[in-house]
Amino acid sequence: MHLTGVGATLHNSGSGDRALDWVALCIMIALALTATLLWTAIAELRPKPARAYPRLFFWMRLVLRLALGYAMLNYGFDKLFPLQMPQPSLAVLNEPLGNTSPMTMLWTLIGLNPVYEIICGAAEVLAGTLLLFRRTALVGTLLTLFLTTNIVLYNFCFDVPVKIYAAHLVLISLVLLAPSAQSLWAYFILHRPTVPVDRWTKPARRWGLRVETAVTAVVFLLVAAQGAWQMYQPYSRQRAAMMHPSQWVGQWHLDSATLNGQPRPFLTGDGLPMTDIFVEPTGRAMLRDSATVLWRAGFRVDDKKHTVRIGSIFQDHPIAYTMTQPDPAHILLTPIDKDAKTASTLTLTRIPLPTHYPLLDRGFHFVNEWGLER
Repeated sequence: MHLTGVGATLHNSGSGDRALDWVALCIMIALALTATLLWTAIAELRPKPARAYPRLFFWMRLVLRLALGYAMLNYGFDKLFPLQMPQPSLAVLNEPLGNTSPMTMLWTLIGLNPVYEIICGAAEVLAGTLLLFRRTALVGTLLTLFLTTNIVLYNFCFDVPVKIYAAHLVLISLVLLAPSAQSLWAYFILHRPTVPVDRWTKPARRWGLRVETAVTAVVFLLVAAQGAWQMYQPYSRQRAAMMHPSQWVGQWHLDSATLNGQPRPFLTGDGLPMTDIFVEPTGRAMLRDSATVLWRAGFRVDDKKHTVRIGSIFQDHPIAYTMTQPDPAHILLTPIDKDAKTASTLTLTRIPLPTHYPLLDRGFHFVNEWGLER
């Protein structure tokens, strides 16, 4: 495909729309079309009644329904415990508005009010739960189609790199709705009395019904219990961090990065040197590079051992440092353990930041004589 640079290799980036992802998608489409044509040609050789595959249709639909329900529950729990879009970060709050990317603007807008994010998450959890049970699958699919279409619009209009995945959720919803399309058209458009007509609704044999019930129950219990617990833990840590902010919260400018006395920059995802670290009240961190691009990172401090681990998606593992603080405005980070021979020693200076931001302090007002614009 003549790809060069970072796009020529699979790399951990948090993006689902890398160049190789689009190449893989095109290959999958070509293989699927080829297989469909071959299957159709072979089926034409069989007697007409034998050209349908109702059992295979049922199991395919069940797999799609469970996969879609699993995706919606994961999406939903990540918002029900408002983690996907956290509160606006210090890094973003101190960037000029024109410097922010469309995705960052969207994330900041939704994360500004956790109530809105929680309501969105509750709707997605409801859709995922309804999808898992046959009697409620139709309404669950309709709700999922509505929600995933909105997600796709967000992703394409605000350049969120989950376009391929989100588009698949919409397509799966349409496939699941296809057998009931005639009934839905008659009811919603023609306003005629009708009943759902879905030839994929029930398995042909009783054992199939039992297998479907068992698999659905296992998936629901595992996803609901595991998803809720996995999201509750980081959410509780985030709430605790916000209630008792760390002394390290703020902006730290990188004065120097050296290895064995020689300059060795701390590189970010695009290979540019880091210039600043923003330690967030939520316990997260953001790195700013020399092009003023922000990168998500982790900054986990152990105050008892006087160590910190800085990790990000473009590193193989978090780098461990010992922390030395000559005075309240400066930090010296010295790499330890297996990173001692390869990582740089970092010297950081605290940058004073505002104590209040109108974006966070404005709040809600029933009465507004004028719209506040600033």
